[in-house]
Amino acid sequence: MKTVILASIVLASAVSLASAEEKKSDKSLGEKTTATLDKAGRAVADTTKKAADAVVDAVTPDSDARKVEVRLAEHHIDMPKRLEPGKTAFVVHNTGKEKHNFEIQGEGVEKKFFADLGPDESKVLHVDLKPGTYKVSCPVKDHASEGMNLSLTVK
Repeated sequence: MKTVILASIVLASAVSLASAEEKKSDKSLGEKTTATLDKAGRAVADTTKKAADAVVDAVTPDSDARKVEVRLAEHHIDMPKRLEPGKTAFVVHNTGKEKHNFEIQGEGVEKKFFADLGPDESKVLHVDLKPGTYKVSCPVKDHASEGMNLSLTVK
């Protein structure tokens, strides 16, 4: 559904852009329409691929990523506090009774799951870790202030 809405917005923008450029170009209306639809088609294809990649990313760790197990439960995040830099797949399991999420921030990274994890649900979040310090937390309600946060050091 979101892809359809996004595709419509991209197409409308492309048509508007073509209309705005109409005064600057000697191309026929048919040529302009074809060029606009080509651009819109590429944008829709790119957006669809990104959306499909995000769905795969949510459940499958990349084979070339280091896997790090993470367990979320009420008032606690169980995971290593030190990691090496590189492509990392955080395999996150909600072992609690409430919805939780996993967010990592620092060194130019700010990533979390689009949708929260329900009880007994697992997802994977891929991050290319650079050396430095990261804040890991559960951004649901007040969970971070209730103990669901930690500092991750990457060296």
